Amino acid sequence: MHLGVIPDGNRRYAENNSLSNIKAYRKAKNVIKDIGQKLEDREIEEVSFYLLSEDNLKRSDGELEDLFRLLDDTITEVAKEFGDRGFIFNWASTKPEALPDHLREKLQGLEQEFDSGRKKINALISYSGKSDIIQASEKVAENGTDFQASNMQSQLQIDSQIDFVIRTGDNPSRECLSGFPIWNASYAEYYHIQKNFPAVELEDVEEALEHYQKLRRKKGR
Repeated sequence: MHLGVIPDGNRRYAENNSLSNIKAYRKAKNVIKDIGQKLEDREIEEVSFYLLSEDNLKRSDGELEDLFRLLDDTITEVAKEFGDRGFIFNWASTKPEALPDHLREKLQGLEQEFDSGRKKINALISYSGKSDIIQASEKVAENGTDFQASNMQSQLQIDSQIDFVIRTGDNPSRECLSGFPIWNASYAEYYHIQKNFPAVELEDVEEALEHYQKLRRKKGR
């Protein structure tokens, strides 16, 4: 199974708990590591975390500096957490030039360091599903191949189908994908944990995965 995670609600968690955004994001990092431990016991071959969208890059310079610094401080820890559990680390980005040089170099280094394993973690950082499709189309055209689904998918930053998407956030009416890999998730099942991401507990993730398993057992009936 390929699991997608849209960890929404970090800033709302900070506001609701009188915390700085940085402290909320650090707590979110621990949730990601906890999810990694849970996935070790599950038949999940691939997981995609939507950590920074192209739209997020429109935030203020001060907030972006905080986000970049936090990613720089914690991404190695997250990659190692999954790498120790047999996950290849893959950085997916449709606008890599928007990141600071030192962060790009670190992400590229982590891809080289954690390049073997039975499973894969995709860190979507400076990413947009629409941009991914546009860029894949350009590559297909450059290669002179037919615009078939298989050719398109092979050129995407994420080249496998996503089976199940978990979104978090305390706003249950917000059900959008927010630029998540659109092509890959076109047939994915969807589940909303109605908590802001730093407040998510392992029990919430377990409940979501059980929901998916029940749907799969029904096989569309």
